This record gives sequence, structure tokens and C-alpha cells, in this order.
Amino acid sequence: MLTSMAAFAVLITLLAAGLWVYARSTANQTYDLLLRGAAIAILERITVTAEGIDIDLPPSALEILTLDQEDRVFYRVVDQNGATLTGMRDLPTDGFFSRPLPSQEPIFFNSLYSGDMVRFIVNGRTLLSADRPQWIGVQIGHTRSARDAMEMNLILQGLVPLAALSIAGIAMARAGIGLAMRPLAGIECDIRTRRPNDLQPLGAAPPREIESLIVAINGFMRRLDLSRTQAETFIADIAHQMRTSLATLYGHLEAAADENAANAKAVLRARDQARRTVHLTNQLLSHAMVIHRADNHMFQTVDLSELVRRLLEEIVRDKRVSAIDFAVELPQAPAVATVEGDPIAIREALRNLVDNAVRHGPPENQITLRVSETRLEGKAAYEIGVEDAGPGIADVEKPRVVGRFYSKGESGGSGLGLAIVAAVAESHRGRFELRDRSPSGLSATITLPQTSPLAGGALS
Repeated sequence: MLTSMAAFAVLITLLAAGLWVYARSTANQTYDLLLRGAAIAILERITVTAEGIDIDLPPSALEILTLDQEDRVFYRVVDQNGATLTGMRDLPTDGFFSRPLPSQEPIFFNSLYSGDMVRFIVNGRTLLSADRPQWIGVQIGHTRSARDAMEMNLILQGLVPLAALSIAGIAMARAGIGLAMRPLAGIECDIRTRRPNDLQPLGAAPPREIESLIVAINGFMRRLDLSRTQAETFIADIAHQMRTSLATLYGHLEAAADENAANAKAVLRARDQARRTVHLTNQLLSHAMVIHRADNHMFQTVDLSELVRRLLEEIVRDKRVSAIDFAVELPQAPAVATVEGDPIAIREALRNLVDNAVRHGPPENQITLRVSETRLEGKAAYEIGVEDAGPGIADVEKPRVVGRFYSKGESGGSGLGLAIVAAVAESHRGRFELRDRSPSGLSATITLPQTSPLAGGALS
């Protein structure tokens, strides 16, 4: 009995430590996303002009970090030598200028500043100018009051079922009914085999000694499911408001460019920036949608030929591509090209490949959408390809262009299109490849297995 109680005490200690690590990690990830969003918003408003570097700091970029009245925010904009262009000059650097400069992926670190422990982000981008490329960095610091409050809230919510587990375990050990733990194997199996979004109550009939534990766990899961639903609704509302607001701004700028010839040049620059922001916002939302759908495995039978036809009908109605020659190559009847996958995610990936071909190709481009049968790791698969007559991509650039926020040249792209395609291929256990065509052009292909990747078990 003493051995069982000691082993149970060790287990409870490990669970408590795991709960603390989970709470801290979740709080950091949540607020690190806000820090990164603020850094990207500031970097998007930095441009190179004939007079030098123009910094148009958007107030909204930092306002979301100060929703907690006890938190403070610090920032500065620096050049590649570490010289401060604007903001607070004495922010700690954690030595990031002693190693290669951060370009696309941000650096996070904690440091003591102004009497508080502060979480910092350092992110940068390369600005193209007539003279030479210039690296510009943004450093933002955020005190930890909101993070610590969120961490404590998660710990307290987790301690309720943990405390119930402790009481039940001690009672069982004292009563010498260790054999009653056997029904927990079914509960463990239920939890282990669940998908990440499955927060339904545990359906197992527990022993009387741990019935209160299962009730507490089910109550916690219901609260967590409600919190997740509210967060998803909030994000969807923000996405709608952002799209509507940006579309209205773009419409006003279009009207101003037509009516006010004196300020037409400045308005055209503002309109171009608004267009870029609209495109970036749509790509960010599309990327989030693809990741969300991958987590929820929304798979069904997808007719690739029908999907390509419908997408092409939508594309050719766009006046901006009227000079482009489109063609399709589909399997001949009675063959039907079907896969088990997410039709919305596959369509989003294919649309991004077509947009990429249009953006980087010549004015009189030739774009071919192709579906053909192939093999993937020895199993039946289909290959969806988009071929263009553009300049192609150098071999050294191919691994980079599929990374997030990597934009090749001055195309005005968001740097997310091919990252979305790669994410869709990965969620389907497929493959994404970029190959050069002869004598010129690029072939971008997604290879998808015919059967669902969940047939052999859930994705990890």
C-alpha cells in the first residue's frame, strides 16, 4: 500500500509539473503571436524613399498589446548596424547583432528592462532601393502581466481535476482497491485516440471512487470547448471586419485617384499599398484557414477534374488575365481523377499556384492546369500541376520560396502563397515540387495520395 501511494504521489507531481509547463507554453505562444503581428504591421509600413527611410508607425500595431492596463509596451526601429532610427535606444539586444541578422523568422527572448521582466521580439526585412538592399529591424517589448495572468488561470483550471485525482488515488490506495484502476485503461484509450478538436465528455463508466474526477474533467472540457468556440467566432468576426474595412479603403482610393489629378501620384502609391495590404490580409486568413482545416481533417472524396474546371471558369472571368492563354489537360473519360482530401484546401492551394504563375509570368503568358495519374511512395496518387511560360525560379531560390513571408523580387506578393501550397500538401501527406521547364517557365506540382492519409491512423 505504501509503495502504491508513493508511486501515485510521484505521478501527481509529474502531472503538476507538466501542467505548469503547458500553461507557460500556451501563454507564451498566444502573446508571441500578438508580438509577431505587431512587428509585421510595423515592417509593412517602412519604405525607402529618395530622402531615406520612411517610417509610418501604425498606432493599431501596439494598441492590441496594451489591452491589459498593467502591461507596458516598448519599441524601436533599427538599421543593420544596430543604430536606432526611432523609438527607445536602450532596449536590451540579447546579442542578436553578434550573429547573422534575422530576416524572415523572428527572435524571441526575455530580459529585465525598466524594472520588469519583458518579453522581446526582434524581426526584420530587407528593403529594396536604387542603391542597395537595406535590412531594417523592429524590436518590440511587452511586459508579462497578461501572460502571467493567463498562465495562472490555466494552472488553476487544471488543478481542479488534478486535486480530485489526488483525493481519489489516496482513497483507493488506503482501501487497497488497486484493481479498480483497471477501468481507467478504457478512459486512457479514449483520450489517446481522440483528435485534437474532440472535446466531447468522456463516455466511460468510471468506478465510484473516481466518478467525481471524471465529472470534473468533463466540466473542464466543456469550458475549454466553449472558450475555443468563442475564440473561433471572435477571429471570424475580426477577419470579416478587416476585409470589409480594407475593401472600403481601397474603393475610396480608387475614386480619389480619378477625381483629384493634383494628388494622383500620392494617391496611387497609397492605393498600391492598400492593395498589398488587402492581399496580405487575405493570404494570412487563407493560411490560418488551411491550418485549421488540417487540424480538423475535413476529408471527403474530391473530383480533381471537376475542381480544376470550376476554378478555371472563375479565373477566366477576371479581366486582369484576359491576355493570358489558359489550357487544361485532364484524364480522358471514363477515367475519374478522385482523391480523399479537403476540397477547399486543395482549391486554395491550386488558386495560389495560378496566382503565382500570373504574377511572375509575362503579360502574354501561357498557363496550363494539368491532372495526371502517378505514384507516391509506391501507392496510387494524382499529380496536379500548374505550368507557365515565366522566367522560372533559380535552384538556390526553390527551397526558400516555400517559406512564409519570403517574397521573390519586387512582385508585391505577400510571401505566403507557396507556403499555403506546401501546408496543404503536408496535411494530405503529399508532396509539393517546383521544376524548371524547357526552354523556359516553371512547373509547380502537388502530388496527393488517392486514399486518405488517416486510413493508417490519425495524423500526429
